[in-house]
Amino acid sequence: MSPVRRIVRLAVLVGTGGVLLGLVLAGASALVAGDWYLAREPWIGLGIALITWCLALTDIGMVLLVVVEPVGWWRLLAVPPAAYLAFFWALYLLVGSPTTGLGGPEHDVGTIFYSNPPTMVLFMAVTVLLALPFVASVAVRRVP
Repeated sequence: MSPVRRIVRLAVLVGTGGVLLGLVLAGASALVAGDWYLAREPWIGLGIALITWCLALTDIGMVLLVVVEPVGWWRLLAVPPAAYLAFFWALYLLVGSPTTGLGGPEHDVGTIFYSNPPTMVLFMAVTVLLALPFVASVAVRRVP
């Protein structure tokens, strides 16, 4: 295995582990407080920060993994989720999400994930969809 593939796989594993740890921290904090929005700092903040940064690492790593792994034409299955993620990461980081207050749009993706948890879940689901080329190539190889 080439060093590039090894590094990219390590990035995906570290990112996935970080997302899971962030979910545990944020989820446990919300569970102890009784509500997502009543969760105590620093645990909810640390969990959201881990989710945000590690989800970005996982997204980048999965896109690179699709490029460097030998999955053939199945890699085209990763184009729609990758395009969706690239568009919305760029939108949130460059333009921001509209707010109802006097300030301008919110550019902090962690704050967007905290204030709108379905967006966070959607980003995670689309990240999982980036694995479609690997699932499809393995499934086709196993069919006799």
